[in-house]
Amino acid sequence: MSLILIDTSAWARHKQPQVRQAVAEAIEANAVAMVVPVMLELLRSARGHAELLALAEEYEALHVIPLDPDLGERARAVQAALAKRGYHRGPSPVDLLTAAAAESVGAELWHCDKHFELIAGVTGQPVRRLGR
Repeated sequence: MSLILIDTSAWARHKQPQVRQAVAEAIEANAVAMVVPVMLELLRSARGHAELLALAEEYEALHVIPLDPDLGERARAVQAALAKRGYHRGPSPVDLLTAAAAESVGAELWHCDKHFELIAGVTGQPVRRLGR
């Protein structure tokens, strides 16, 4: 199994059996990567300080893809390419950075968000829709 970056949209569907199984298998294979914007989105669901710290520790145990200026430049380039197609208002800044991070390490991007299909239409990067 190659490296996988799971977007918030897929993590949020962890109660769906197929999503839960796929994510568990990827974690067991040590194939899951994390990027700080996704981690911050996920940590918003914590019910308190202790839970937030526990969740952060779990996410930090995954492969962390560092954000660097090149990712911001790539995200802007993809946004510009989407603008040529009239889709630049769809993907959020977090979507664009997440996709750029996955692309930078050759990770497949798991999602449940049509915006990643638009991004992949520009980048050609591997994506997998997970959940409904």
